[in-house]
Amino acid sequence: MSEYNFFDLSKRTDVEIEKQISEGFRFGEFDSTDHDLFLISRDAPSPDSKDITESVPYMQGVYDFSTLTNGERYFENRTITYEMMLFNQEYSDRKVLESDVKRQLVPLDIQPLYDTHDKSFHWLGKVDGISFDDDEKMRTLKVTITFNVYPFAIGNNSEGSDIWDEVYFPNWLFQDTEFTVNGTQSITLYNIGSRSVGSNINVNGTIEISGDFGSFELSNGTYDSTQLVLGVGTSVLTLSGNGTIKFVFYREEMI
Repeated sequence: MSEYNFFDLSKRTDVEIEKQISEGFRFGEFDSTDHDLFLISRDAPSPDSKDITESVPYMQGVYDFSTLTNGERYFENRTITYEMMLFNQEYSDRKVLESDVKRQLVPLDIQPLYDTHDKSFHWLGKVDGISFDDDEKMRTLKVTITFNVYPFAIGNNSEGSDIWDEVYFPNWLFQDTEFTVNGTQSITLYNIGSRSVGSNINVNGTIEISGDFGSFELSNGTYDSTQLVLGVGTSVLTLSGNGTIKFVFYREEMI
């Protein structure tokens, strides 16, 4: 006896569809979960490495100078691809969605890409291409959207914010990033990300910061360009002076 698979293609209410759609992305004002789009697949392969090598005759292998400056690897941008489906819609509705997707996404410049898969982070990039596959018989529209993005995912909130809903316990560290200084004291900042990052610094008062990089003094103000770079792991700094200081930095992860 033959077996048959039956699919419910009846029209769903907006409320029923909204309850079923829980994954997708947001880019600019476009939110895929608001357009009845079901996420079928998400592909985010690792980025290509920027390798600098030199082959020498009569030597096995090559010299690799890729990490010569600071021991970190450097990468090209990466590609993220979403395949999404619109089910059981009239031809006119499918065409409206196709126009909306292109109109709302393609003109946008580089900006954050938020993915429900990585709620604590966002990507930074722009749309690289969009394609559609319309199936009149099944009343479906397949939408494939490709983004070209910066190789690392960036934290939505600065380290030390510790917003409970975004805490990912397998890779998280609670830490203080704001300090009151009255004299001289040693502090430790932790960068548990995948690469070195710079830090903005907010100062009230006058405070000198010293470490492996040397030292510099800051007075009242917000600074977004200093020689302070936090390497992966721990950074021990010495603070001297009087006032308050806050370090604002964002983790970058290879995920």
